[in-house]
Order: sequence, then structure tokens, then C-alpha cells
Amino acid sequence: MKKKVSMPRYIKIALDIAYSIINGDLKIGTKVSGRSTLASKYNVSPETIRRAIALLRDMNVVEVSEKSGINILSVEQAHSFVNYFNVKNDVLRLKHDTEKLLNDKKDLENQILDNINSIIEYSSQFKNIGLIYTMELTIPKSSKIVHETISSSAFWQNTGATILGIKRDKQLIISPGPHFTFLEEDIILFVGQDGVFDKVKDFIGVQNQN
Repeated sequence: MKKKVSMPRYIKIALDIAYSIINGDLKIGTKVSGRSTLASKYNVSPETIRRAIALLRDMNVVEVSEKSGINILSVEQAHSFVNYFNVKNDVLRLKHDTEKLLNDKKDLENQILDNINSIIEYSSQFKNIGLIYTMELTIPKSSKIVHETISSSAFWQNTGATILGIKRDKQLIISPGPHFTFLEEDIILFVGQDGVFDKVKDFIGVQNQN
């Protein structure tokens, strides 16, 4: 589930005051209403107002004193304040969106792996009833793709075959990525359209292998 980027209420109030300064509703040298009045206006506690004003004070947008209250200091600093928190909020949103995309990518990869495992598991059954099945070929020592990666060899472009896995030293590597490096004696498990077996066979240099 996508995380919602929620800005704290006191920051929203501080931004509202800053926008009022930028828009000219609050002039430099004038006083902002007291905390109690602001608390009533925004329907929040005085502590929330205190935190909002503290943010504006720390960025020199306003000046706070016990005698004179809250005074407007700078339109320029109000602009800086707004820009800072807008950028910060955008970064948080991007961060959360990226986390969601990474989670979606992980879920998709897991689904792909499950499908590939199922294809490999049932391929022997499919082979006898005319459905799609996994084909296997062993890479000979003299093959031109030895020490090449799946990407650099342009395996799919040259053969039209989709690699489901690689058997190496009795280990099955499911759905190897584009940077996976072929080694001699690797067994390629692949699927494809009619004629793909011969295309892969020719491409990797297999002489007499069924």
C-alpha cells in the first residue's frame, strides 16, 4: 500500500502564515495575532501554534518577544521558508513513491520467478501434449558466448529465445539477469517459438546435441 505523505499541522499553519506575508496580507513590521487567537483561528492547541511560530522565527520570518509579541520581519525569508518546505515535502513524496515502486518491482520479480519455476516443473508434462515446454542446450567450450553476458551476447536478439534459467554445477539459477556471464558447460533452459531450438543451437555453436 502506498504511504501517504502527511505534513504535520503546525508546518501547514506556519506555511499559511508565510503565504499571508508573501501575498501582502501581513505586512512587514505588523504584528501577528496572539497565540490564543491563532489557536482559535486554526482550531488547534496553543502548543501547535507555538511550534508553528518557532519555525518561522528560526528562519527569521518573524520575531517573537514577550513584550511586543509576534512581528513580521521579512518577505524574502517567507519565500525561503515556503520553498524549503515545499522541496522537503516533494523529496519525501519521491522517497515514498520510490519505496512503493521498489516493493512493486520485488512483487513482480517474485511472480515471474514463480511462473518460471512452474514452467520448469511442468515442462516434461507439457512436452508430450503439444504445449509450451522448456528446451535445454549445453554451452560447448568453443562457444563464442563463453565469458559473455546475456546482454553483451545479445542472446534474445540473435535467437528469439527467452532464458528461464541456467544449470551450473548441479545448481539451478532462475531468471538470470542481463549481466549474468555464460560459462562453458552451462546448461541453458529456454523457451521460444517454433525453430528457436535450432537458432540457439547454431548461435552457441553446438555441433551434435539433441
